[in-house]
Amino acid sequence: DEDLEQHIHKLNIADTLFKNEKIKNKILDNIAFSYLLEDQNIANNQKFLARYNELSTDKSKQNEINKIGSSIQNLKLGNDLPSVTLVDLNGNKINSQTILNKRTVIFFWTENAESHLLAVHKKALDFHKNNPDYQFVAINIDEDQTKWKKVLENHRFGTINEFRADNFEELKDKWVITKLHRTIILDETGKIHNGFVNLFDVKFAENLK
Repeated sequence: DEDLEQHIHKLNIADTLFKNEKIKNKILDNIAFSYLLEDQNIANNQKFLARYNELSTDKSKQNEINKIGSSIQNLKLGNDLPSVTLVDLNGNKINSQTILNKRTVIFFWTENAESHLLAVHKKALDFHKNNPDYQFVAINIDEDQTKWKKVLENHRFGTINEFRADNFEELKDKWVITKLHRTIILDETGKIHNGFVNLFDVKFAENLK
């Protein structure tokens, strides 16, 4: 895999180039972050992390990188999506597993990115029309319950199930949410069908077959 080779090559260069351990570890971490958040191939990630762990001497920071690595590992095909706490429109806290137990498309939004908020809901509604056997779940990542409800009242997104993350840090760590365009697809038993897709990908519909 070209991307994997390239990033391992970057690690090797950083290892050769920087003699100062502190600086070297910082550079290795930067390379690792950018790689892990872009490539979600689980086998590649393991190879990459193995090399990273050989080169990095910073055991504390290293844990941060390995934590991301193992969270990604948890999101592989056929696994249960780790449970997080969500909030419904009435302010009730619920365990995500109680609603994410059938064919589901999960996507994310924030009121701070209005064009994305509108575009992603529009996309989801289009896909829902053609795939009525899926539930579409929108998760808002903002903290303000009242503002969130107001945005939804203004737009009325019909058939989309709306929830808010009770604690974005928990969501980010367990589901590795590092970019807004991330989408997760679950199968008919609520297990992960694809943990790393994008609703705006031209071939997205193929994931729902």
